[in-house]
Amino acid sequence: MKAIVVDDEELARSRLSSLLDKLDDIELCGCFGTAGEALRYLEANDTDVVYLDISMPEMDGMAFANVLLEKGNPARVVFVTGYDAYAVQAFELAAADYLLKPVSRERLEKTVQRLRRLGPSRPFGQKMKVACFGGFSAVVVGDGSSVVNWRSPKTEELFAFLILNKKVSRDDVVNALWDGLAPEKALKNINSTIYYIRKALSPYGLEQCVVTTRKEIRINPELIACDMYEFETLLDGRADHGNQISMLERLAELYRGELFCGKAYEWSFSKAHSLESRYIGALLEGMECYTAERGYEKAEQICKRALEIDPLNEEVCGRLIEIYLKTERENQALRAYNQLEKLLMEELGEKPQYKIRRLLGK
Repeated sequence: MKAIVVDDEELARSRLSSLLDKLDDIELCGCFGTAGEALRYLEANDTDVVYLDISMPEMDGMAFANVLLEKGNPARVVFVTGYDAYAVQAFELAAADYLLKPVSRERLEKTVQRLRRLGPSRPFGQKMKVACFGGFSAVVVGDGSSVVNWRSPKTEELFAFLILNKKVSRDDVVNALWDGLAPEKALKNINSTIYYIRKALSPYGLEQCVVTTRKEIRINPELIACDMYEFETLLDGRADHGNQISMLERLAELYRGELFCGKAYEWSFSKAHSLESRYIGALLEGMECYTAERGYEKAEQICKRALEIDPLNEEVCGRLIEIYLKTERENQALRAYNQLEKLLMEELGEKPQYKIRRLLGK
């Protein structure tokens, strides 16, 4: 394994280098006194492991490890420090090990054994495919496909929360997932749950999917293909989309059901409703395009698709009734109205809007 040492203290660098030189599995390729020198080296040279001090001027070891995660650098990090207070934060950053100075040769050998078990940090070409519509799943795609197995429902929920929001503060996480818990206990839960997320992703070399700092936690979108992200991108750019029909077809492929369906994530309900409303708005625009060109059959299909999502949507039902009347299908128009009236009375105790009743003279 190709290794480098990063420590601002010359004596510490020299001692650690001497010990590493005696290990058969380690090829020591460089020693650096500043983070900047080490980062420039890593940009130009393949490296398997970085033995990294924490307390350094300009950029400390924690910030250095975060930079590696952000850049997607596959080098494993082993922290070597005189302080034990950073251990939890170190493993949040997907550290391979955490060593306290002075380090013995025996302890370094155990670290090497651990590195061998972990293997390469990120097999080439692997990426995570995340599906949020109709449930929630994360599948690693590369040479094959593997479903990510989460340690607990809370581990899965935190990952889903990060996928939805992309970047959050620790307070945001506490309020959404551990509201009412004592602050110290809640923060401890965050740290341990992030650790288990990274542990679940570690076999695929995708620990870099989750990037943490002292203030925030965020997702690295370069390593993730998410149906919700593509869905929102299509909705945001639909006014400029050259082919409205192909866009609607792709939206239909992506929307396989309500956001996080079956998960009961209260923090997602507002987003789920927003995406549903925007999708129905896009469907109505498509329906208008077909109606303007007398493509009533396609317009009818779009209305029915929208009603599958929201059976109580009076605007959509009104458009469907108009299509039936324009194509001289009064009986189907009446059935559609009666079904809407029944649903509204059962769910809300209300009758359809006057403009819909007027279509049928009611």
